[in-house]
Amino acid sequence: MVTQGFYVMGGDWYVMGYYGISGDGDLYEVYKAIISTGVREESADEAISVLRGRNAGYTLSDFSGHYTVMFVSEADCYDEMYDTIQHELKHATEHICEYYGIDPRSEESARIQGDISREMYKAVSILICPRCGGFLTYSHP
Repeated sequence: MVTQGFYVMGGDWYVMGYYGISGDGDLYEVYKAIISTGVREESADEAISVLRGRNAGYTLSDFSGHYTVMFVSEADCYDEMYDTIQHELKHATEHICEYYGIDPRSEESARIQGDISREMYKAVSILICPRCGGFLTYSHP
């Protein structure tokens, strides 16, 4: 499992990511992280149930604490990992926009999503392309 934390919105909002969750040890750590957000135990149990599967994710936000936690389970392939990460990134962006009253279809929303994505890059690229050492390259045929 790869974890990371970073600030967006000029340092006003904290985002924590748990990517590639697998096995009971990871799930226990995730369960503790979910409970620390203040959600009910039933909601934490539901999240863990979802994250036991592959190609799955779960995103929680605490508006009063100004933070979001994204969880992404292990995946069947790199494409699925990327898809799930992008899915949870969308939820994180929507939560932040909801709090600040930002239209989720606006350019400002797109910039927020880009800021989060840029911060996620190093941690996420390790899971999407481990043989690249986290640095993806592209060349035209």
